[in-house]
Amino acid sequence: MNGHNIAPLVDTSLLPRTNGDERVVSAAHRLYEHLIALWAPGVIEAAHDLGVFAELANGPRSSEELARHLDTDLRTTRILLDALYAYEVLERERAADGTARYVLTEEMRACLLPGGLFSLVGKITYDRNVAWGAWRDLAQAVRTGGRDATGQLRENQISQTDYQSLAGGINFWAPPIVEILAQGLKGLGWSDGRNRKMLDVGCGTGLYSQLMLSHFPSLEATGLDAESIAPVAMEQSRRLGVEDRFAVEACDFWKSAWGDSFDVVFFANIFHLHTSEQAEELTGLAAKALAEDGLMVIVDHIVDGERKVATPQDRFAILFAASMTATGGGDAYTLEDYDEWFARSGLKRVQVLETPMHRILFAGHA
Repeated sequence: MNGHNIAPLVDTSLLPRTNGDERVVSAAHRLYEHLIALWAPGVIEAAHDLGVFAELANGPRSSEELARHLDTDLRTTRILLDALYAYEVLERERAADGTARYVLTEEMRACLLPGGLFSLVGKITYDRNVAWGAWRDLAQAVRTGGRDATGQLRENQISQTDYQSLAGGINFWAPPIVEILAQGLKGLGWSDGRNRKMLDVGCGTGLYSQLMLSHFPSLEATGLDAESIAPVAMEQSRRLGVEDRFAVEACDFWKSAWGDSFDVVFFANIFHLHTSEQAEELTGLAAKALAEDGLMVIVDHIVDGERKVATPQDRFAILFAASMTATGGGDAYTLEDYDEWFARSGLKRVQVLETPMHRILFAGHA
């Protein structure tokens, strides 16, 4: 396995350069590779449904052994396993008798089995319940502008159950973001050991603030989220050993009081779920909850004003907005959008930090 980037499926270096149609043919190859990207989730999620990963967690297996244990057809089981090998999800080794045996590595086991902190099983569940069907209707969402029957812009329609699955299935986003966030805060004076308070709005599993607690021993964090989500966050705080400094308030954060004098009011992947009017309202609520020298910290898919695709962060954000349109509403907002909301709430941008897929945006009182 290369361990870094997704391996290409088309060797464009072999395309002829002398044909008069070479530009069109080259473009067709690039588009084809985009179109067949759906093969990957199809293969991975079929293997999940069949119990392939659960069985391989017990050790390497041949296609014959897996077909027998899973009660599947031998030939098509081998085809599925080879596809997982081609996508670098499984490794393949040769036994002494020459039989191919398929191996689920330790890191892939952590990603593909339920229960792990960074398991993607929740993402697979979300795909099954929401994404697969929603993407088929993207054209209709674009046709209507994402508006309901009354003409109002739809809010994100994800259910609490699907939200819970997805929140746990993207926990792996958090560690690099928190590392970069912690360094950014230390650069702004957070190395003094002072007691501080953090409010995590729409905390989900609470992982971002829980990991922040490991960086700052004098920090205390409070999460706000729905009644069905709060127990998940508390259980995870116990799992990570930070339950003495982490609390969750089960509430509707649009209607409940947030308190005040927080050193950080934190939003991870919240703004993209809401309309621009709601985003401005969230900014105003955060401003009221901040201490005089406090920081509003936003982790989200944020693009520059011209919506360029010059960086992976911009490219991901623009495509993520299409995903939001397909699956229930939302958008990827620009830095300039945030600056306008800040200004109307008495805040100003402090700095922007880059992470693998997100940007971190700091704002303080103007």
